[in-house]
Amino acid sequence: MTAARRDAWRDDAAGELVAKMRRTRRRPRATQFDYLHVRRLVDDLTAALARVGADAKDVLDVYCGARPYDDLLPPGAAITGLDVPGNPYGLADVVTDEFLPFEDESFDLVMCIEAFHYVTDPAHGVAEIGRVLRPGGHVLVAVPFVWEYDRTILEHRYTGPELASLFAGWDDVTVVENGGRAVSWATLTGSLAGMIQWNLPDRRRLRLGVRPVFTGFYLLVNTAGFLLDRAERRYVRSAATLPMNLLLTARRPLRDLPA
Repeated sequence: MTAARRDAWRDDAAGELVAKMRRTRRRPRATQFDYLHVRRLVDDLTAALARVGADAKDVLDVYCGARPYDDLLPPGAAITGLDVPGNPYGLADVVTDEFLPFEDESFDLVMCIEAFHYVTDPAHGVAEIGRVLRPGGHVLVAVPFVWEYDRTILEHRYTGPELASLFAGWDDVTVVENGGRAVSWATLTGSLAGMIQWNLPDRRRLRLGVRPVFTGFYLLVNTAGFLLDRAERRYVRSAATLPMNLLLTARRPLRDLPA
């Protein structure tokens, strides 16, 4: 294979990966294992961005990945994607290990979707978000709560009150739970089945033969989870909760933030 053909093949593979990630993160199907998790997240993101991002002209997407949510932002917004070296999608405008290497008051909206739990020093991270936001600008942070983690990487898990406390002194701090026990159960059950499917012996006939079985299982679990979620939201009243995900929005005050 020539170098040109090899580069073209890599570009095609990268394009397919981006297209797949954008579809599964933005328009999930009921036959994917994490459908309910992603569906609730997208619904709540859509509502939150309509509220806090409608007038944003300059937007920073921290750890942007495949950038599946760009279309939820105003058409005329200038969106800057930041990611770390080694990101496989190649869609970041700024690639760096430094957290927010931007001038003060550069953005109207900073969003960090499903990635803030990787920030090693959360207090410093919040301070940096406040620094690069213009007074009155908004932040949107989404983080998993019930989810697997990599034993080799430092990650944080936040309860709702803990996440809100990081933004003490900000205005209009709101935390939304993207799904409760039923969504968490369906996602974890689907994830376990997915791990079994992905770790089957690498034999084409076997993988093709069992694919319909797993697809049907995901559909069954998501249907049951959907019905249980409706019942949970209607009937369960408790101070205790088990959310799949948390989504925070807050507004930088017009006054100076506390040091």
